[in-house]
Amino acid sequence: MTSIPTTISERVPLPAVAPPPAMVSAAPKTITPADILGMLKQRLVWIVVLSILFGAMGVGLFLLAYTKFPEYSAKGLIECISNQPKKSLTVGDTQMAQDPYTRFVMSQALFIKSFPILSAVLKDPEVRETQWFKDIKQGDQLSELEKSLSCEPIRDTNYVEVSMSTRSKADPHKIVNTVINIYLTEVREQASTQFRQELSEYKRELSDIKDQITKKNDEIRAFRTSLPAGEATIDKSRLGQGVILRQLEDDQKVVGEYELQTAELESLKKLYSDPAGQAVTPEDRQRVEQDPRVAQLDAQIFALEQEMNILLKRFGENHREYQELKTRRDEAREQLANVRQTRLQELLDLKQQQIETAYYNSHHALLKAKEKLQVTQAKQADLERKLGDYSMLLDELQLLSDTQTKLEDYIREIERIVRERDAVRVRAAVQASPPRERSFPSLLMLPAVLILAFASAVGLSVGLELLDTSVKTPQDVTRHLNLALLGSVADIDDEEVEIEHPESAVRDAPHAMITEAFRTIRGNLQFAAPADRMRSLLITSPKPEDGRTTVAANLAASLAIGGRRVLLVDANLRRPALHRLYPQIGAEGLTNILIGESSLPVCIQKTDLANLDVVGSGPIPPNPAELLSSENFSRFVADATAAYDHVIFDSPPVLLASDSSVLASQVDGTILVYRAKDTSRGVALRARTLLEHVGAHIFGAVLNAAQVRRGGYFREQLRTFYEYRHDDEQEPLTRALPDTAQHADANDALHDSGDDDDDGKTA
Repeated sequence: MTSIPTTISERVPLPAVAPPPAMVSAAPKTITPADILGMLKQRLVWIVVLSILFGAMGVGLFLLAYTKFPEYSAKGLIECISNQPKKSLTVGDTQMAQDPYTRFVMSQALFIKSFPILSAVLKDPEVRETQWFKDIKQGDQLSELEKSLSCEPIRDTNYVEVSMSTRSKADPHKIVNTVINIYLTEVREQASTQFRQELSEYKRELSDIKDQITKKNDEIRAFRTSLPAGEATIDKSRLGQGVILRQLEDDQKVVGEYELQTAELESLKKLYSDPAGQAVTPEDRQRVEQDPRVAQLDAQIFALEQEMNILLKRFGENHREYQELKTRRDEAREQLANVRQTRLQELLDLKQQQIETAYYNSHHALLKAKEKLQVTQAKQADLERKLGDYSMLLDELQLLSDTQTKLEDYIREIERIVRERDAVRVRAAVQASPPRERSFPSLLMLPAVLILAFASAVGLSVGLELLDTSVKTPQDVTRHLNLALLGSVADIDDEEVEIEHPESAVRDAPHAMITEAFRTIRGNLQFAAPADRMRSLLITSPKPEDGRTTVAANLAASLAIGGRRVLLVDANLRRPALHRLYPQIGAEGLTNILIGESSLPVCIQKTDLANLDVVGSGPIPPNPAELLSSENFSRFVADATAAYDHVIFDSPPVLLASDSSVLASQVDGTILVYRAKDTSRGVALRARTLLEHVGAHIFGAVLNAAQVRRGGYFREQLRTFYEYRHDDEQEPLTRALPDTAQHADANDALHDSGDDDDDGKTA
């Protein structure tokens, strides 16, 4: 068993405390070309073996077909040009969904393989003398000919390719030429007969169309008499352009003018009906000033002011006569203002009366105009209904006339076809010639068979690799499980140094690759978290046989050799295993401490390593989970971490017992152990998820029993490691593995040294 140090690309960030950048994995979760290349390298033997197997099978089938089942092909070309009328008319006049020429050529290709043609071919004496006809069982010739004969239209041309393959070199061209000749004769005769039948049907249809046109003309003439004069015209663009339409336009114009006039008068009426809003124009004031009474008072005021000016100059403003004239002038002014106001109000009242009269007259005229417009609109609506019916009659007449014209043209074309017997212009463009070489199997198929065999081998190998959902490589841990990879331990069978007990490999074989693997795990673990946050460590795995005890024991030994004081605790209270590795472990252990019968110093046992002590499990209790979740266990962890640098707990599988979940929630961190090619991704993910649900801090994972595969990293690492350690001046460290019997005994010893859930076995 050998360990491989993790590379930069095999590490991912830890769940809680981020590791240094060197431990962060950049590997994507999708399959990359590099992964595919790695799969091909690892499956190289499979690919070679399968390629040889598939290639041999393909070559064998090719040789069998080449010698026992040869085929010779012959082909001819038929040119098919439709000479039918361009439109196959009926009264409905439908259109083809596809190009008519393409449909025509496809129809002819189907007609070649129809029952009448093939039956006639089988009756031909030349065909009956062929070896192909003689080799077929009587009664099966028709079905065999239908399967062997190929009639395919050549795209974007008017050609149909007729081909056939037989085992006899002298037969295919004879059969193909017979098919072409019989088809040419049959298609001309059948088309002429068909069109003679259609001709009488179209003539009857033409007669019916003429009768319908006559009736439609009579109906139109009768309808014209119900229309007003000047409205009935054949020109549809001039329908409805007569007297009624012009009268309607005039009435609409009159109504519009009256509506505008009435609106203006209504606004003036509202303006003069409101005293505060009455507008006095300069013309109104001029007319008031022209009133005789206003002019008289204005002249009187002017005369008084002249006399006042004379008295003012002579006697001053306090003279009695001056004051009398002033009083008379003020009275005249007041009288003038009253007269002006009276005359202005009379003028405004007169204008208001005039506006109201004009408004009522305009409103009355508007009502009369609207009544007249309604009458005209009713006449126009009635006329439009009649003109609509009249237009429909004209359309129907035009449709019947067009149909009559098309039918007459079509009938003339059919008469020409029947007369000239030229419904379909077909000819044998290329006659089939005798085949020069076999068509199947071709020698060009042999390289294709070999390429296909190689591609099948590659595809099958890669497919098997992709279907394997187990955790096999360090990349699987980082890519699919999203965990930091602390290290990988190779299968013990790939180790070049003989190791009898893998649980004590670090102590027994310090120069072996497995020991280097645990040194790598120890080094990576130191970067997973600060030292004070990794005092207590739990080693667990998803299921039995994953190698938890091996990892726990060797990691503890590696830390102890590195100068750390380590306590290894067997916390597997269901099937303990450390007592087999350390016989000095007594009857008292962890369970005695948890129930208060003993103490930690009493249960600690020394080992042959100066810095490594162990505590056994003690008697197996009926309630392990309850004991591990008690306050006594928390006190035990506190006491142990106070006395030692690291306390490592070996535990049961996390998916089989709840003990590991209880332990994970009370220690500083957890290390998951996965067994390569034995632990599936789903099981591995469930174990990680279960621990995360209880708040466990997962430092990372260890891939155990990773097998050396062709093209893989382990093989290169093993070779490089031992070549580097080899020294010509010293005896090589490696030594030969024991013989088969001894090796089997060693594997049996591995099974005996651990419990059935593990533990000590790495391969």
